[in-house]
Amino acid sequence: MIARQARPAPASGRFARSLAMLGVLVSANAQAQAPACKLLTDEHGLWPLPNCEVVDHRLKISADTLKDLNYDDHGLAVVYADQGFHYVDRTGHSLPVLTWDNGPETPQEGLLRGRVGNRVSYFDLEFRQVVPGTFDFAWPFQDGVAEVCNGCRRGTPDADGHTPMEGGERFRIDRSGRRVK
Repeated sequence: MIARQARPAPASGRFARSLAMLGVLVSANAQAQAPACKLLTDEHGLWPLPNCEVVDHRLKISADTLKDLNYDDHGLAVVYADQGFHYVDRTGHSLPVLTWDNGPETPQEGLLRGRVGNRVSYFDLEFRQVVPGTFDFAWPFQDGVAEVCNGCRRGTPDADGHTPMEGGERFRIDRSGRRVK
């Protein structure tokens, strides 16, 4: 003899409709959520990146997805997540970098600008911090020198989306972070 699974008692119409509506709302909300990470592509701009999540402001990308990323000559790929651009190496280590000209920071003289808390610092292409994060803002290095500022603040963006830094003390530093004339 085959035992039959007991059928649940029919739900009341109002309760069943409530459950159905809850299911529709939950699935619509899940579909409406943006992906945690997006890949920057030449063809499509920002494109959803599967198997990537942000945990405590750090990217977590699956090994299979890492293999498929488009790496540059420095062995770095660009991912947009957590409201900013990140460089990712082939091992999955990442560095959040400044947005510059409406895209990610590009290496200048082998250095990238990134944030340490609310301060700006310089990192090498292996994501090691080489100049302490003691500046409110910093510009890229050029000929071994970079302009930085403390006490400056973001101004009003122009029509192209560029945001000037206003006020504060501006000065120049060398690659070790020392002031230069």
